[in-house]
Amino acid sequence: MLLAALALATLGCAARTAPSASTQAHLRDAEAALAVKDYDAARAAYDRAVDTAPDATSARLAVRERADARLFLGDLDGAAGDLARLTELAPRDPAAWHDLGIVRANQGDRAGARDALYQAKTLAPDDARPRLALAALLWASGDRAAADREYQALLELDLPEPVRAKVVWAIATLAAPAP
Repeated sequence: MLLAALALATLGCAARTAPSASTQAHLRDAEAALAVKDYDAARAAYDRAVDTAPDATSARLAVRERADARLFLGDLDGAAGDLARLTELAPRDPAAWHDLGIVRANQGDRAGARDALYQAKTLAPDDARPRLALAALLWASGDRAAADREYQALLELDLPEPVRAKVVWAIATLAAPAP
């Protein structure tokens, strides 16, 4: 079952029960509606998946899928609400915290974004994504020293060369006097 495999990969879980058949059916209906650009039907099917999820695994998958769809449809507020709920349902899921931080940053909620990205970094210290996002957010917020610390810490990770080069550039730029 593709959805069950995707759910496990998305949630970063090694061994969980599969989402319920009814939740999977609602999500298939939502995906089919999205494929034909029937956004009202897709929204309704995602809502049914969330509202009728009979267990925690199904609820996590349904909320995650609806959040992703809301992002696709440009509904940042709805996605932020779903991602916040997902962090309650799966508080040790660094991807949920990371995505919540990115959405909050795009909403202009820098403090909320910073908190979520710190949580993602804490849960997945070897994942460069939350650290990169946090460093960029700190820099944009004017906290050059904290941004520099985050970029410096990134150099300890195994980064792809293009990313490493950008981190080195950011460190050098931050070392230069502020304009």
